[in-house]
Amino acid sequence: MRTTEVRIPKYITIKNTLIDKIENGSYLPGDAIPSDNELMRTLGVSKSTITQALKNLEAEGYIIRRQGKGSFVIDRSKSQPVLSLYLCPMEQGEEHFWTSLIDEFNHSNQGFSVKATYLSNSKAPLRDSLLQSFASGNAPDILSLDGPDVAYWAYMDSLLPFDDYMDSSFLNSFLEPILLQGSYEGRLYHLGYTESTLCILYNKELFNHLQIRIPTNTEEAWNWDEFLSICHLIKEKTSLPYPLLMDSGRGLSPKSGEWNSYSGLPFILQNRGSFFNDELTRTNGFINSPASVNAMQWLGNLFHKYHYTHIENISYSFPDNFAMSLSLPSAYFQSLKNSENVGIIPLPKGLQAATPHGSWGLCMSRQTKKPNQCCQFIQYVFTIQNQLKISKYTGIPVLKEIYEIMDNFNTIPSNTSILFSQLHHSSFTRPQTPAYPFFSKQFAYAYYNIANGMDVQKEMNHLAELVDDHLYRHNYYQTVSPFTNQLT
Repeated sequence: MRTTEVRIPKYITIKNTLIDKIENGSYLPGDAIPSDNELMRTLGVSKSTITQALKNLEAEGYIIRRQGKGSFVIDRSKSQPVLSLYLCPMEQGEEHFWTSLIDEFNHSNQGFSVKATYLSNSKAPLRDSLLQSFASGNAPDILSLDGPDVAYWAYMDSLLPFDDYMDSSFLNSFLEPILLQGSYEGRLYHLGYTESTLCILYNKELFNHLQIRIPTNTEEAWNWDEFLSICHLIKEKTSLPYPLLMDSGRGLSPKSGEWNSYSGLPFILQNRGSFFNDELTRTNGFINSPASVNAMQWLGNLFHKYHYTHIENISYSFPDNFAMSLSLPSAYFQSLKNSENVGIIPLPKGLQAATPHGSWGLCMSRQTKKPNQCCQFIQYVFTIQNQLKISKYTGIPVLKEIYEIMDNFNTIPSNTSILFSQLHHSSFTRPQTPAYPFFSKQFAYAYYNIANGMDVQKEMNHLAELVDDHLYRHNYYQTVSPFTNQLT
């Protein structure tokens, strides 16, 4: 078993050293800790390192910094406990939602407060930030994770399951795919605060002008041949550079996070291909099977043979100058702020229908000392009022009751009905294996190469070889102690 070696930043080491001195009584409440210059001299580090360490100490409620006077130890026995929360907002405006929600919670006098730290995958990989936090014993109490990453962190014993802390009636209020996505080896570690799927956004005026058939439900979805014929019609009758925008015009990149896998894997299943064997220990013969390869060939042709879609970023075209876009539903709800000319069509289907689901959610850290307070805050996030607020950004709530209320009052919009129908009838959960982050990264490169015209069979064979070697080197992810080499 090989493990990831994590280099702990100096500021975290210094911060933890000062915490030890505070907790063992070397520094008492009210005491001034050594000045920045003295810490720099005795520890042999830079000013910026000391500043970062003290900022973290203050954020975690150990000290208060007074301009021109120094840093003083807080009497934590008299202060309100503070839960730390790591969030990685993905949608436009989502950070505003979380800031408002946390402020409202902190003003509700629950006996503790929550302090959020916002992380960005675009600045530093979330996984690297979390590895550093867990390895240094500095993990947050609560963290947000993308659904398919849950198995990895649960396997690393970094997460605390909800099962022993939350009432079954609360957990049963969630849509079934949310519970499925958040589970690993029979325990629930993750509650998605939003749900997602894949759809086609379309230009209403253009489709009406060209008299293109518009499916109104999943049963009427285009098949692959009809989809190709519609792309051909748009290319022939308009001056648009591409009939289909990829990811609302952002294109395709091997470094675009989970998009490549989220948007590519459904078409493999639609062609009755597969990813892994049932035991999730092998991909050779599955991800590179004839059915899987043929599906990827069909996708690749959209880019380099027919030129129906694109690799480069042309996001300026959306939503004002486009015909269709393969997108997440959130792109539709964001577009409504500026245009009413965008509609939703179900994802085209091949030999069978298959659509992805899953999105970001909340987990409890194994290192938290306040699991009951964590659960109290998480349950606050999932009140109906807060779910309705966040659905303005994503469009797909995760609580059964919301859909029941909307259905009883006949207030479900047709677009929401299409999305919910896909989730109910044709959604699949991405492979729940600790190997998935590696698999997804390698699939992203294979898809990108295929879109550029590389040989499909060779790319998929190489993908299978890399993933199977990864599985072998990690003992097929038998249960291990985190950050050690010992099997348990």
